[in-house]
Amino acid sequence: QNSEIWYKRHSIAIGEVPACKLVFRRELTQKNIEEIWKSMALSRLQKVLGLDSLDEVLDTKLVNSKHIVQNAYNVNKQGIVTLEDKSKELPHWILSAMKCLANWPSCSDLKQPTYAGFERDVFKTIVDYFDQMKEPLLPFCFFDVFVSVLGLLQKHSKAVEALQISCLLLPPENRKRLQLLVRMMARISLNKDLPPLSESVRTRTLMVQAFSHCILCSKDEIDLDELLAAKLVSFLMDNYQEILSVPSALKSSIEDHVVHLQRVQIKYAGADTDATFLPPSFCHQISMEEFEYQKATGSQEQLAALLEEIVMNKEISMKDKKKKLKQFQKSYPEVYRVRFPTPETEAVLFPEKSKQKPPILMWALKKPFQPFHRTRSFRM
Repeated sequence: QNSEIWYKRHSIAIGEVPACKLVFRRELTQKNIEEIWKSMALSRLQKVLGLDSLDEVLDTKLVNSKHIVQNAYNVNKQGIVTLEDKSKELPHWILSAMKCLANWPSCSDLKQPTYAGFERDVFKTIVDYFDQMKEPLLPFCFFDVFVSVLGLLQKHSKAVEALQISCLLLPPENRKRLQLLVRMMARISLNKDLPPLSESVRTRTLMVQAFSHCILCSKDEIDLDELLAAKLVSFLMDNYQEILSVPSALKSSIEDHVVHLQRVQIKYAGADTDATFLPPSFCHQISMEEFEYQKATGSQEQLAALLEEIVMNKEISMKDKKKKLKQFQKSYPEVYRVRFPTPETEAVLFPEKSKQKPPILMWALKKPFQPFHRTRSFRM
């Protein structure tokens, strides 16, 4: 079977079976998973924004992969991210003030009695707190990427997805404050029981004017920034539940990818390296005995798949199919026996042909054989 002639016949009869080996992956570390999240999130963001590269809108080196994973998994029942560092939480008195206006007229966190104009004083306290921040909730380094989303606002679903991913890149403390603030702004705007917070400005417009600057602005303040921020904040208020939630499609694709990387992989000789695989450093070394066992069992599976392909192939004639199956049976009898344990199972593929001979053949047999006679006309 090692002869060159056998190899050629084997290849012609059933097609060459490529050499393969099993590659085991060891468990991925938390750092590996974080980097996968960063890579796939940025790749998806680039695609949604329709850019050839994110370099023009974002310095990807400033994106912290650990933050992305924390934002995706460390969340409470309301979908608000939970912080590991409690010192970065909003002060309790600000949280109480925000809950008061968001849930007006229910102010369970406030023990002091209310008075005329009380809600305006509470609102001013909240505005003053966010105004004193040194940097907006969407950090300066993310300014360009959020502004680039404004071109997608006409395409609602794309804009929402782009903002979902962009907000997932934020430091967890920024994301949490943004979630709480925008949720409060949206509830205040829709709360008809809340007394007007301004004599001259509608409540919704007041929310945008009061908080746009602390949500988005650039280092170089210009009038255009305020218009861009107002437009983006308005869209955030209208779609905050979707935008400030973890993008489920991205999460599912990343989790599936991680599971794929942790499975046993079949590597064919000469095949291009799968771009989704991790570098060789993540391979798990095994003993020679284990390798031989895997090679044997792996080959059995591949040969069984090849046999099934021959069986199901409807593009080849019955004659060629029978020829290939016979050759396969001689080369790999054990695999063949599993698929066709009895003659009956094999016979199903080849129904018996009718023994009646074609009329043309019967007619030809009835004609007597007439020898060739040379005549005088052929003589010289």
